[in-house]
Amino acid sequence: MSFAQGPQTQGQPPPTTSLAPDEETTIFTPDEETAELEEEVGDRDLTYLRTRLVYRYDHKQLEVPVSTDRFRLRLLYAFGPKQRFGASVLMPWLQTDTPLASARGSGDAEMQFTANLTYSERFRTGVGIQATLQTSSDALLGGATTTIKPDWSFTGVLSSHIQLTGAFFYKQSIHTTRGIRAKQFEPDVTLNARVLDTTWFLEWDSYYDFLPDRFAQTLKPGVSRSIGSNGRWVASAYYAFGINDYGRLSQYRYNAGADLTWYPREHR
Repeated sequence: MSFAQGPQTQGQPPPTTSLAPDEETTIFTPDEETAELEEEVGDRDLTYLRTRLVYRYDHKQLEVPVSTDRFRLRLLYAFGPKQRFGASVLMPWLQTDTPLASARGSGDAEMQFTANLTYSERFRTGVGIQATLQTSSDALLGGATTTIKPDWSFTGVLSSHIQLTGAFFYKQSIHTTRGIRAKQFEPDVTLNARVLDTTWFLEWDSYYDFLPDRFAQTLKPGVSRSIGSNGRWVASAYYAFGINDYGRLSQYRYNAGADLTWYPREHR
């Protein structure tokens, strides 16, 4: 008796083996991986104009014995073809402690408009303008000057796991009630890398003050990660510090904070 199989009929599909449910795996395409990276970068990329709500908390310690706790709420609304335009408003609530006095209340509100000039899968550029208004409830919390802050920003998606973002700002006071007028040039560059389903970033931020003719530099390492089953929430944490004397004097000695971003609808 022969147990040999007969020849396979021409055109008949070969036998297949199905995977058990626990053996199935999810494979992400490069486009999906890039989308996840951009979601986790979020507000660090000024050209990423997607409607979102951002909750921010940070504790800032100056070189002098002054500390500030800030809770800020930012709403960005994106619109237009391919969401190439965005408008946002930021409302801050602060607690400031000094050796002589303390204050708690609302700070200076910020409004911003951004438009993308160049838009492709790998490279984007945009321009924007931000206005800071004198809306604080106490002199310790702000209200010294109204400023405008135009910017030019860029984003390079080097791969599905690496993104480089940058911006150049110019800040100018247009109305001052007390103190020194603001006149600054601010370059900012951030490297974002996604490893182990988490985006790690390093941000170099600097400020050139024209009036005292001094240059401040800060460095901010941090991490961002999507949370939740639908990927609409992103949590971030960071620890920033001044890396030169004027940076610690004019900006902060250290600034530790956390952000929580909510995207109201699926992007992909």
